Parts: sequence; C-alpha cells; structure tokens
Amino acid sequence: MTNNGHPTARCLLARGTSALSSTFVPEPKFQAELLLRHALGFSRESLLSKLDQPVSVDAFHYFNELLASRKKRVPTQYLLGKQEFYGLIFRVTPAVLIPRPETETLVEETMVELQTISQPKIIDIGCGSGCISVAIATSRPDARIVAIDKSIAALDIAKENALRHKVNDQITFLESNLLDKNEMSEVDAIVTNPPYIADSEFPLLQPEVAEHEPRLALSGGSNGLKIIETLVPQVSKTLKLDGTLLMEIGQGQQKAVAQLVAKSGLKHVRTKQDLSGNPRVVIAQNK
Repeated sequence: MTNNGHPTARCLLARGTSALSSTFVPEPKFQAELLLRHALGFSRESLLSKLDQPVSVDAFHYFNELLASRKKRVPTQYLLGKQEFYGLIFRVTPAVLIPRPETETLVEETMVELQTISQPKIIDIGCGSGCISVAIATSRPDARIVAIDKSIAALDIAKENALRHKVNDQITFLESNLLDKNEMSEVDAIVTNPPYIADSEFPLLQPEVAEHEPRLALSGGSNGLKIIETLVPQVSKTLKLDGTLLMEIGQGQQKAVAQLVAKSGLKHVRTKQDLSGNPRVVIAQNK
C-alpha cells in the first residue's frame, strides 16, 4: 500500500497471485499479471515500470472483478475477450471455443494442400470464432470460403473477426448443421475441427474447459466420434475429385477415423502430428 492508502500494482499482483493459488489456477502469477495488465490497460513493460505506483479506484475494482471470475475458473481468454491464433488476435466469448495452438496444424496443412491451387474454394465446418477461416483467408487472398456453424452466436463472433482482419469479403457465413444446408459443391478443401471429446472424458478436463467452453463445440457423444461419423459420409458429395478433407481429431482416434474415411470412399492420405507429437490432423482425398 502507498501512504495514502491506495494499493500499488505490486500489492495487487501479489494479492492476485495468492488468490489464484488458493483455487489451484495454473500459473497463478502469470495469470494474475495478465488480469492486472488488462485492468490497468498496460503492456508488460509499463506494468513492470509502474509496480510501485498506486492504481486508480476503477482499476482496483475491475481487477477484483476479474480475479473473482478467474477464481471460479472462467478462462482468462474470455475475461480478456481475446486469444492469439496463427499470429492473429481473435475476439472470443463463451459462445465460441477458445482457439488452441494445436489447431494451427490444421491451418498449416491446409496451406500445404492448396499451394498449387489457384482461387481455391474451401468449406470450414464448425467455424466457431472463425479462426480457421480467417487464418486461411489472410494467407490466401484468392481463396473463397464458406464458414459453417449451427450456432448463430458463434457466427456473429466469426463475422466480427473476419471484419477485424479485413477478409469478410472472402468468407460467406452459413448457419447449418454440418453440410445440411450447404450449396457450394466441387470444393477444393473441407477443413474442420469437429467436437471429438467423449462424454466420459469431461470429468477429467480442466474446469475452464468442462464448465465454461461451449459443450456444443466439444462433445463428440459417448465415443467421441458421433459428429465425425455423421460428417465424413457427407464429404465426398461436396468435394471435387481429388479434393481434400482436413480434419482435426482427438488423442487415440487416428485408427477409428481412418476406418471411417475409408468406409466413406475417401482415400486416407496421411495423419499429421501436432507440435506435441500427437496425431492431430487426418488428411484424406476424394477419389
């Protein structure tokens, strides 16, 4: 505290770290710093240079509100309203899944598959925040993308992110359950990060995921494959000949998904590992 009784940033950082530690929030000091910087509107450099200065009453109360929510395991990304993905900043709310580094593998492999194709036509199924569509569009200004989601709230966020990154003219947004309402055919690629978590796995997840991220974007039913089993047979009718399906999968699902792909008449080309060495993206071609 300062002499006039106003808490310093250093005091709030220590208090926040202790509070988050008591509720077993991972990386409590780092998390407390993120919340404090957000409340103050500071960069990390500014915060470190002003640790012993008193904070305003408004910032003090805002920090306490953020801290109380984080103690309840509300994800930091929702509290800050943003998440970085593929070098871009995306707005996120509880209406959408928080973009994850593993999903960047899906975008990277899509770039590889499309590198020889001019003006590619792409469908992004279950677009959520729009991170995949927007990342592809910023890398390929000649691409035309249909971004599909069954959640209107998610589509609103995706549209906002497309506008933020000035690629909204490349992306058409469509409310649909998978490909039920899609009218684009002969597409070069279908990309998707479908729900693939088995219901039995939810008690094992961090509270941030199990209690706060949209269940619709996570749950793959009893075996984790319910959505994938519905989607894969639809793909061949929409892809052009030699068109590519790129689909994110969960741990331990590689063999089952490869069998579903083969059964649907697609050719399983390969499965790409993520940076942790886990099989992450199944790549198949329409034959």
